[in-house]
Amino acid sequence: MVKTAKPGSVVSIRYKGGAKGEEVLDDHSKGEPLKVMLGDMKLPQGIEEAIFGMKAGESKQVEIPCELGYGSYKDELASWYPRMVLKEGYSLKRGDIMFYTNPDDGSKMPAWVTGETQDTVRLDFNHPYAGKTLEYWIELVDLM
Repeated sequence: MVKTAKPGSVVSIRYKGGAKGEEVLDDHSKGEPLKVMLGDMKLPQGIEEAIFGMKAGESKQVEIPCELGYGSYKDELASWYPRMVLKEGYSLKRGDIMFYTNPDDGSKMPAWVTGETQDTVRLDFNHPYAGKTLEYWIELVDLM
């Protein structure tokens, strides 16, 4: 009997893709495959669901709606901040990524600089793929 991927399976995958209609930025199609356990929430739900039922050696092209990818874009996760209150605030420019440290628990969260003025920067805590349909090529290299 040929094994197929299911929740709890440990798999090795290669993949390539990103937001539909945009430049491919997420390319792990060559080199050492990524080893993950399906269901541990390290991959977007839609990618995991696409792998379910696959056999080692299979590949497929999938389209994933934002609800099964990185979720909807939330306006409340993007705000303007005075440069003077941010570490290295005056060196930040549009396109930069910084890590914001939550003062309550010390956790770090990535934030993308999406706008700037002389005295402020707009930090966006949404994932860059939030609100976007994803397109990925996925290869199931091995199934443990």
